[in-house]
Amino acid sequence: MQGELNVIADAIATVQEVAGEDVPPTANPIPLEAYLRPDVAQEPLSQEEAVAGAPVSESGMFVAPRILGEE
Repeated sequence: MQGELNVIADAIATVQEVAGEDVPPTANPIPLEAYLRPDVAQEPLSQEEAVAGAPVSESGMFVAPRILGEE
């Protein structure tokens, strides 16, 4: 593990030699922007609308096949 730490320390030293005062510290060389839509409140689906497209529903709930054994 000491050899790996020496390699990491050498790499850090190399970067510090290259980075001058005119180079700002950065985590990513390309500026990143978050492309998010505005959060606009909308009316939620009713229970009937939510299960309308389900292949199987019962009492307003989705019915899915049992994946674990009988309990």
